[in-house]
Amino acid sequence: MPGPVSDSYQGPSEDEPYVPSWCYGGGPKMCPCGHHEGYHNDAGQCLHVSRCGCTGLPADCFTP
Repeated sequence: MPGPVSDSYQGPSEDEPYVPSWCYGGGPKMCPCGHHEGYHNDAGQCLHVSRCGCTGLPADCFTP
């Protein structure tokens, strides 16, 4: 049976990144679209492409 935290947590907001910034040791790199690399999926597509018009995460903006 779910507890009070499970009942109150509505899940991540639609504005949250794919990978949170704290997952990057030196901080995430920024994409020219204005979102950090964590807002891009594994294929480099921005989760907010409809808002920012991102054409994809450049290779130099990706932390391996």
